[in-house]
Amino acid sequence: MEIRKETAADFDAIMNVTLAAARQHQLGKQNGYFTLNELRKSGLVTLSLVAEIDGTIVGHVAFCPVRVSGGDKGWYALGPVSVLPECLSQGIRKAMIAEGLEMLRQMHGKGVALVGDPDYFKPLGFMNAPDMASVKDMADEFLIMSFDNRMPYGRMEFPEGFFAAQ
Repeated sequence: MEIRKETAADFDAIMNVTLAAARQHQLGKQNGYFTLNELRKSGLVTLSLVAEIDGTIVGHVAFCPVRVSGGDKGWYALGPVSVLPECLSQGIRKAMIAEGLEMLRQMHGKGVALVGDPDYFKPLGFMNAPDMASVKDMADEFLIMSFDNRMPYGRMEFPEGFFAAQ
């Protein structure tokens, strides 16, 4: 498996992976597909990685900037992250996330926030930060990882299109 930055030629394959993963989501949500479309339209994707096996893109992860109400800079949102359903349980998602986190560290990022399953993300080094969530009904699933062990002050505001539903 190779993890690399996306190229313009990868766009259709990325959207197909994102849509296939969304269709398999336990609630049938396709938010990741719409979120990615909105982030791209707004030019807010800072880092976009693909996982490729034998020339086929099987996974994708995107990172975009978040605004911290206290003024801290250098924080990013993780998501969406998608893997083809037939390639799940192979460590692809974890590998893409780890590579993306390392690249953001090298870009002098301060840390990453996400809305996701705490049982999945806590073992990767994320911690609950409900007081930093700008959307209160997602506070229990709001997690962050600081690269320098310094916590930002204030609420984290994801880009407007981040929670696109359709």
